[in-house]
Amino acid sequence: MNKALKQSKFMQNPYVQEIIRLALPLLIITVIVAGVLGAVDAITADKIAELAVQKTQNAMGAIISGAQFESVDFTDETGIINEVYTASVGGQYAGMCIRVSPNGFSDVIEMIVGISPENTVLGVEIVSSSETSGLGSRASEDEWRAQFVGKTGPLTVQKNTATGENDIVAITGATITSRAVTEGVQAALDYAAAHQPEVSE
Repeated sequence: MNKALKQSKFMQNPYVQEIIRLALPLLIITVIVAGVLGAVDAITADKIAELAVQKTQNAMGAIISGAQFESVDFTDETGIINEVYTASVGGQYAGMCIRVSPNGFSDVIEMIVGISPENTVLGVEIVSSSETSGLGSRASEDEWRAQFVGKTGPLTVQKNTATGENDIVAITGATITSRAVTEGVQAALDYAAAHQPEVSE
């Protein structure tokens, strides 16, 4: 009885009542907002995934025009390779497109690397990047990425001038980004060198 009386007096305390009066609306708002955010996330998750797939398809199409792409199972020990696709044009094997995600300066750099049946780089497309504007972001520029085309590796990053046929000249002020992209391309080259015969059969 004394316990019930104490609880009653506690609830009748004006300070307690004021706290409840202020806290209850906040609790209700929090629950509503959480529910709305959960619903929005459920609605947008599929759309985001769909856009990611479309970006990948567009990037592969830019590298090997007119090709049909088929996802293949793969084993990766580097932690960089995310997806592997074989490409065919007119029913003929035309190489691979490999999605890699090396760690850049700000975050991972999502990119597609195209490798020819002869194990040379066909092209590099940046799918997603958060690198510094005006510095690492320049990895998306066609002129810089073009220097990878035709190379077989092993690739080496040089700060000023290319002295060898497989050298990559780093972006000024963005050596980390340059090395990350080069690492991704090298991973694709290495994978293709080890698996090209089996996927092209």
